[in-house]
Amino acid sequence: MKTSFIVWLGYHRRSELLAEHLGASLHFVRWGRSGSVIQAPFRYVVQTWKTWRILRQERPDVVVVQNPPIFCALAVYLYTRWYGGGFAIDSHTGAFTSRKWRWSRWLHRALSRRALATIVHNTGQEQIVKRWECPYCVMGFTPGDYSFAEPFPLDGQFNVAVVCAFMSDEPLNVVFEAARQTPDVDFYFSGDSSRLPAHLLARKPDNCHLTGYLPYAQYIGLLRDADVVMDLTDANHTLLMGGFEAVSLGTPLITSDWPVLRDYFSLGTVHVPNTVQGIREGVDRARHEQADLKRDIVRLREQLIAEWEQELAALEALLRKQEAT
Repeated sequence: MKTSFIVWLGYHRRSELLAEHLGASLHFVRWGRSGSVIQAPFRYVVQTWKTWRILRQERPDVVVVQNPPIFCALAVYLYTRWYGGGFAIDSHTGAFTSRKWRWSRWLHRALSRRALATIVHNTGQEQIVKRWECPYCVMGFTPGDYSFAEPFPLDGQFNVAVVCAFMSDEPLNVVFEAARQTPDVDFYFSGDSSRLPAHLLARKPDNCHLTGYLPYAQYIGLLRDADVVMDLTDANHTLLMGGFEAVSLGTPLITSDWPVLRDYFSLGTVHVPNTVQGIREGVDRARHEQADLKRDIVRLREQLIAEWEQELAALEALLRKQEAT
């Protein structure tokens, strides 16, 4: 079965891993500047044309498409209606919860009912698609090989790698203040720090280091070499790729105390409220329980890999239905 994977982004690690496991050819399709409302209609038209051109060249039996944006899934559906084949939708959290895409849930539902499968990331999303009465599977953790990691220089006695994209759902002001109150710990913030607002930059303590946007091998080296990975969010129902990367690398994790994160990261993890005291106490606990957390995060990795193998088999069974038609 020939499979193509379409993503309307410049890069996405989870999609890359999922495509590898499915034996699919992966295509990141991007044109123009994301975030521009005026440019958006032209961008979606151009990306639809580019997507169809790729698919007409490859002629896949099945197309897996990442959502959001919903227009990517719509473009792939229209392609399969015109040229044949089946499609599956890899629906991320934003497709269900973000203000930008909440309006499109009716279209998401209509497309999911026509898809071979809709992939969701957690049990909350599962409850939604189950009501849609469409074929689906739940796939959170996606294992991968990270042997390509490059060493990252760390200076502190205890080092925290903070997974950060400087987005609105990240409680950076709280982390900065917790770091100020923990001067004997060094915090390394990944991501493009040019996006950090000036008023927050002025409040950054000296033990917080901004790495800037790192090549992926160096970023993975940072997560591997740190004593603990911190990945926080103010948004409920959100799974965090940084958390799964930490599990894959065997590095203990500090993450926000949301039910979905407690469910997935049940071992080797310190769950904290997004408060100064909560983060400070979480870092202190990670320091004192380092050996136990490292042992338990490896146990969690083994558990999640076993679950993943079952989830992947279920997805492949749904996709193979295309061969029978």
